[in-house]
Amino acid sequence: MASRYLYGAVAAVALTVGVVTATPANAQIHPDGGLLPLDTHGTVTAVGCLLRSEDGKDFILAKPMQGPLNSVPEAQCSATAGDAALKLNDAGHRGVSEAMIGRWVEIYGPLEKETSNNPNKFRELEVKNFRVVPVVPPQKAEAPAPEPQAIVAEVIETPFVPAPVATSGQEPAPLPKTAGYGPTTGLLGAFALAGCLLLRSFRSRQVV
Repeated sequence: MASRYLYGAVAAVALTVGVVTATPANAQIHPDGGLLPLDTHGTVTAVGCLLRSEDGKDFILAKPMQGPLNSVPEAQCSATAGDAALKLNDAGHRGVSEAMIGRWVEIYGPLEKETSNNPNKFRELEVKNFRVVPVVPPQKAEAPAPEPQAIVAEVIETPFVPAPVATSGQEPAPLPKTAGYGPTTGLLGAFALAGCLLLRSFRSRQVV
């Protein structure tokens, strides 16, 4: 009875270890960027790096992530062997070309349900529509504008100077000279002479 429980416990532990180790292994076998569960089929919008498969036959979407995406900081992209990827069906018929290799693209279409355990098989995404994701480089932080400095006006006082009066360029005429003492002396002499004549005439009348 005890040995039966022991065998049951060992089997339970082994089953638990098997489940824990199988889950991440399954996730690595079918890396798809977590767009949809592996057992789910649905239409998605995926953004990733457009590349060619190792054999060069198919287009693949490496590093897939949920879209849509407005822009990316750089146009060029690449991937390594351990990155997630999707196989693109009908890509060439929809207009996907070699010129887009190494560019970020956005793919819209149905994503198939994946049930295979083959590690070399990619989950398939049918291309219905696509576009190259615009590139918008990150903007550099602008330096803050300098603070405006107060302008102090310097007031300089200047003496008042009357404006010069315009002239014709000729010197002004000299003023007339005032009268001298000659006319006054002559006038006094005339009064004296008249007085003498008057006095003489008066005396002559007294003698007669």
